[in-house]
Amino acid sequence: MHVMTLDEFESAIAALGWKASDFCRATGLHRNTPSRWRNEGVEIPEWVPRHLGLLLDVRRLYAAHTVPASDRAAGWFLEDLERLHAAYLAPPGGKAGE
Repeated sequence: MHVMTLDEFESAIAALGWKASDFCRATGLHRNTPSRWRNEGVEIPEWVPRHLGLLLDVRRLYAAHTVPASDRAAGWFLEDLERLHAAYLAPPGGKAGE
């Protein structure tokens, strides 16, 4: 089992655009907990890298699937969404697109 290092922790929260205090607020940890990891040699719990990994995955997915900010692409996702709704979100007993 790999134990997360302080450098890895700091890199992960920096990649999220967070500070240690943001991580503590988001996870309910006491604000001094990262200082204890740093100054007292307390081991970082194994859930922390898993939690940060999930947050980083969500951030990557968001970045990969956000709509491009260009005039040429404007609206394409809404047209596609309307087509999908028409095809798949039919009321019970009704036809798709009604």
